[in-house]
Amino acid sequence: MSSVCIIVPCYNEATRLPVDAFLSYVQQTENVNFCFVDDGSTDATQTVLTAMKARYPDCIDALILPQNQGKAGAVRAGMLHCASQSFDYLGFLDADLATPLTAITDLAAVLDANRALDMVMGSRIKFLGVDIRRDPFRHYVGRVIATIISNILRLPVYDSQCGAKLFRRATVTGLFEESFISPWLFDVELLARLIRKHGRPEVLAHVAEYPLRQWIEQSDSRISSGYVFKMWYELFRIYQTYRT
Repeated sequence: MSSVCIIVPCYNEATRLPVDAFLSYVQQTENVNFCFVDDGSTDATQTVLTAMKARYPDCIDALILPQNQGKAGAVRAGMLHCASQSFDYLGFLDADLATPLTAITDLAAVLDANRALDMVMGSRIKFLGVDIRRDPFRHYVGRVIATIISNILRLPVYDSQCGAKLFRRATVTGLFEESFISPWLFDVELLARLIRKHGRPEVLAHVAEYPLRQWIEQSDSRISSGYVFKMWYELFRIYQTYRT
């Protein structure tokens, strides 16, 4: 498998991060590194990440941000931090491992098989033979939001907000050098930036969705209920910024 580095944004994850799962994975897997980004945590997250790095310094890095920047800022900092290193692919996963670590190999295989792709996105599509577990209310609200996002982008994207994505390293700096408008909807901006780079018809050859074999929703969501109202304003700003 090609060499991969996965960015894992962490905010107050000291008692929540599945440390054993990550450590077991790096013991058994070659060519996959992790960069954990402490997003200005106020608990012992920095201590946990530093200990993980000390245990496996060759495949675990810890980037400590002095102030909280939100998920978009943490992922962006981690991607730019690792972009100059000799990995084939860079990507990100959520710290709660709703997407299992085994998905890394699946996503990398998609990029291996198609050299034209800049990015592959995990997609939470429930059908026979896969294990996708989501709260029904969140699922249906998410489908409404996903349809609106697809219409804004004018792309047939099913699940822009799944927290599992992998990029060809050569594309990372161009996609992440600008700050993001939204702390949670930056995935939409990444797609908009790919459209800006390639053009709308051509972008279909440079991004793909891959149906995940497993995704299990975790109950401790970091998004507040009040954010739902702010989200619409952020979507409008994204539309205004990238519509040309």
